[in-house]
Amino acid sequence: MTIEQIKHVLTEMAIKPHGKQAVIPWDVDEMASLIHAHCKSYKVDPRLALAQGILEGHFAAAPKASRSRKTRNIYNVGNTDDGSNKYFLNYSDGIRAYCHLMARSYCYREEGPIVTPEMMIAHDFLRPDGIGRYATAPGYTKDIASIVKKIDKLIGGAA
Repeated sequence: MTIEQIKHVLTEMAIKPHGKQAVIPWDVDEMASLIHAHCKSYKVDPRLALAQGILEGHFAAAPKASRSRKTRNIYNVGNTDDGSNKYFLNYSDGIRAYCHLMARSYCYREEGPIVTPEMMIAHDFLRPDGIGRYATAPGYTKDIASIVKKIDKLIGGAA
């Protein structure tokens, strides 16, 4: 995916759905560049990063996504259901932590070196070692699959 495609997805799927109530705590160009760079560095498909960021709180743009804004942790890495929070100094550090986690703990290497939405959906977001799942929500995988389809349609097919 290009930075422009990432920017388009962020605008259409993370910001616009909230209209005038959208809270935009970051610059769209910078956010697109950060996602592009960290995904490339850690070998994470940007479509996966976008889908998870949208589901987790529309990249903190959802009015109710105060937790991800306060922690600068769009993906809620380390933010658990019991209320524990993981704070980052900036959004870049939060994106880097997410990409690092996906590359280290969720890549099924025998299926390829890049963590893709297809890989994660096929394995219901379970870790290859069988210990842990990315999210506790029962419908998480189905929701991500639906968002990925919308992203693919928006950008004109898988990137």
